[in-house]
Amino acid sequence: MKRCIIFCIVCFSLSLLFAQETEDDVITVSADKIEQQIDESVEQKRTITNEDIRKSGAKTVGDALKTLPDVTVSAATAGNANESVTMQGLGNGYVKIMIDGVSVSTDISGATPIFQIPVENIERIEVIKGADSVLYGSEAMGGVINIITKREEPDSGENNSEAENAKKQKKTKVKIAGSVTEEIGFMPLILGWKNYTAGNLSITSKHISNILIGSFDYNPGKQRPVHDALAGKITYYENPKKLQGFVRNTFTWKDTWGSVGVYGLYTGSKQVSNFTKTGFDKGSDLTYASQRGELGITGKYINSEKFYLDSFIVGKLYVLDTIYNVKAGVHSSSKRTHSNALDAEFDIRAHWLPNSINDLTFGVNAALTSMSGTAFAKRKYALETALFVQDVISLFDGKLTLVPGARFTVAPGIQGSSTIYMGTPKFSVKYNPVETTALRFSYGMGYKIPSLKEKYWIFRHNYAPGLGNFILYGNPKLVPEKSHSFNIGLEQNVKNLFTFSIGGYFNFILDLIDSVVIDRLSSPQIREYRNVDKAMTYGGDFSAGTELDRFKIKIGYAYTGAKFFDAPTARWEDLALRVNHRVTAYTSYRIPVIETEISLSMQWNSPQLLTEKSAYYTPDYLMVGLDISKKFLDEKLEIYAALDNMLNNIHFIKGTNKETQKQYYGLTDGIVLRVGGKYTFRN
Repeated sequence: MKRCIIFCIVCFSLSLLFAQETEDDVITVSADKIEQQIDESVEQKRTITNEDIRKSGAKTVGDALKTLPDVTVSAATAGNANESVTMQGLGNGYVKIMIDGVSVSTDISGATPIFQIPVENIERIEVIKGADSVLYGSEAMGGVINIITKREEPDSGENNSEAENAKKQKKTKVKIAGSVTEEIGFMPLILGWKNYTAGNLSITSKHISNILIGSFDYNPGKQRPVHDALAGKITYYENPKKLQGFVRNTFTWKDTWGSVGVYGLYTGSKQVSNFTKTGFDKGSDLTYASQRGELGITGKYINSEKFYLDSFIVGKLYVLDTIYNVKAGVHSSSKRTHSNALDAEFDIRAHWLPNSINDLTFGVNAALTSMSGTAFAKRKYALETALFVQDVISLFDGKLTLVPGARFTVAPGIQGSSTIYMGTPKFSVKYNPVETTALRFSYGMGYKIPSLKEKYWIFRHNYAPGLGNFILYGNPKLVPEKSHSFNIGLEQNVKNLFTFSIGGYFNFILDLIDSVVIDRLSSPQIREYRNVDKAMTYGGDFSAGTELDRFKIKIGYAYTGAKFFDAPTARWEDLALRVNHRVTAYTSYRIPVIETEISLSMQWNSPQLLTEKSAYYTPDYLMVGLDISKKFLDEKLEIYAALDNMLNNIHFIKGTNKETQKQYYGLTDGIVLRVGGKYTFRN
């Protein structure tokens, strides 16, 4: 509590210090200086632009999020059965993922869909920190990630002369634009390679637009033969074999009354991996194949400038198949699993501006989820319905903004489960003493109803030996989580030289759902989802950056603490799989005359506690990358070369079992050289 009070005093003092600039101060932009912007949103938000994505070398949204200090993105490793994204100490199932405001279905096994969404045709990625359950439900306790796609707009001609408009109409009434990306990666240390191909095409006219995006990512993996006394000669994948394809098409009709759209999505992925090299599991491999499909309708009705409706209805199908092969002579075996999830969601929300002060949002949401597979006697169902309202109140010419809101949720009892009622309030404040300063505070009561995966799913994880070889069981006795979330932050533009932001948070959670080891001695180890009494996550982050005409730099640091109350010992213990310290840095420079841009990026994660109430820690994680690019043909063609993992897994701290970064995270590729190009076209 004392730390929170001190933090608030520091933020308030800093705001007064920098607020000495008068309101009449004018932000000027010189030839070698770019205007530093203050975010206008009430909640704390970070934005990743399309240019940021390209320079980072990201192929998926998950890759792009790794550039942020306060978002931890993890691949499947010894301690974590699935890829995950963590915000404010809260991982999968606590972060809402959306594309253009429409929620994206999650993986049956718990992996977030951000690793299956390519960055093609993305305008920006908005990351809102802190609980926002009022507008987005139980999956938004940790934050919201909204992926905004590019939308080509036809030239209205409003600012052109009649002659120019007539000429354009004769020339074309349809606007066509798109891009094609081709990239090849080389891993010289293991004589490996991989390929990435992507593209997008948009066709727009006065009323109609159609946007098609797609990508294909292929890594053949690296196989290595070994000899085993029990199984003889066996071959295993030293690094995983991966195939992933994605396609999404969006058709929209737009008119003065609003718009209506239809979108379809399909993604398929397959991974073959093997990291188990001891015992009867030596040489075993796991084939993990998934397919995802979505079909949805979106709509917007504009009654007037002061009232409009947004809505969507979508169906989602997810299919997962796994094959676990053990190659051990007479002990050889093969086990197959099949699971599928079929979901439907409906959302409609109204936006009403009754006056110059209030901006009301209210609506309803309903989501039906179901799951079936080899782990279930029959298909399981769950239904969640909700009413919500939020008001944005702007006072004192926009200097003070208040946002109260509330959500009421009912989850009817299905298949013997009990009916659940939840009420969650919210209150946020933003204060701008001057244009260059923003102070933010928010409180939100969140909730999370146990998912079907957490209640019934059975997942086998064999990506690593020892503690990394385990089975994770669902638990039908789980009860809903409840949370109280507090966020505070300061964002400051310092005389247009640079901007910085500092923030802190505290989340108190009752009946936290987490995976717990219930049998440490068995092989594989046995884990189960359980409510771990009460828990808390807390921390803060700092970031600063500046952008000149040719030079750009960003640095960031985030601290995360997470503890749960262990009732048998009456002590607060550390929660596992949280990155306590995370550092990111990025800098770029465009070289004069040759107009070539060179950028350098770095991210570092401190070691993570692998299991609660143990002394087993992972190694730390250090990744440095270099990117060089140049544009040709009036900037239509961009050629680039990049080095990933350029330090070849050099890091600072080994794991408790003397594991290196390369061993624990499976980074056997070593240094990766990527060479590629992107061609953009439009009529």
